[in-house]
Amino acid sequence: MIIKRDDDFMNNLYWFWYKYVHYKTDIPERFESQFNKMLAIFEVKYSHMAGKWNGQTKSEFEKNYKRVKDIVDRSEGNEDEAIALSKTQANRITDEFKALNRAMAAKSMKEEHIFEVFFQRAYELGSVSKQEYREYKLEKLGI
Repeated sequence: MIIKRDDDFMNNLYWFWYKYVHYKTDIPERFESQFNKMLAIFEVKYSHMAGKWNGQTKSEFEKNYKRVKDIVDRSEGNEDEAIALSKTQANRITDEFKALNRAMAAKSMKEEHIFEVFFQRAYELGSVSKQEYREYKLEKLGI
């Protein structure tokens, strides 16, 4: 079973794999079919980590989503209370990527006020660059 892929990432990955195997063996035969078989096995083995989790494991994604949902539920539509709960939670976060992932969960739920709190925390911890944060603020102001 040969899997055809046209995107640049797969071509680059194949190129590196080809160079590595050719360097190790000096026998350039059946490279693409071996690469595709190996990749198909890898895709089946790690299918639980596919696409929709935004670079996180499924459990991390669900936990971040649940935390944001809890904030929304506890605040019962009151934005000020949601911001206060978000700030309390964000200040306890020490992992910069956790703050960023939680911000992205809030953004996907269309909770902009909660997103801002976690995005600010991600900026404070260093996972968001100064330029990215500046661009976000300017975009929010409509500039």
